[in-house]
Amino acid sequence: MERNPMEKGAHKRPARSLADISKTVYLTKDNASFFMKNGFLHLRFEEREERVQVLRAFPFELEWEFLSILNESEEELGLIRNLDDFEGEARELLKAEIERRYYSPILTKILKVKEKYGFSYWKAESREGEVEFTLRDAHRNILRAEGNRVILLDVNGNRFQIPDVTALDRRSYQKIELYL
Repeated sequence: MERNPMEKGAHKRPARSLADISKTVYLTKDNASFFMKNGFLHLRFEEREERVQVLRAFPFELEWEFLSILNESEEELGLIRNLDDFEGEARELLKAEIERRYYSPILTKILKVKEKYGFSYWKAESREGEVEFTLRDAHRNILRAEGNRVILLDVNGNRFQIPDVTALDRRSYQKIELYL
């Protein structure tokens, strides 16, 4: 049975002031270190060590800038202004974690698109081989990013990308043009 958070004895988060919530802590190579432990990324910062995850604050525009570091409770511990602020192993660990989290195959050719009942069924070639995926409401789930970059979000939460939609062959472009 689910408890009402206002009930006596229910778990409460400690009260935080607006100043605490809005304070941005920047993580740098001078005040933070990252390492792997039991297969998970960890952060050593301010005399504590925590398992963390890395998220992009601007996932479509700034791939390697403004990286949010969250603990297991999904509370932000700090922000990395730019991945290049870190060097060596820490930089490689952060980069690998971001690439794992934001993995998105690069589409090189669109072979087939079929629409049925508000869904579109795609068959395409990627750098890794042939892929098939389904989009719900393609007009909402095909996003234009900076330049001519296009991101496709499928019904399973997977991302596919086309770095430059204008560089596709004519037939592939015609298949996606309707949705742009």
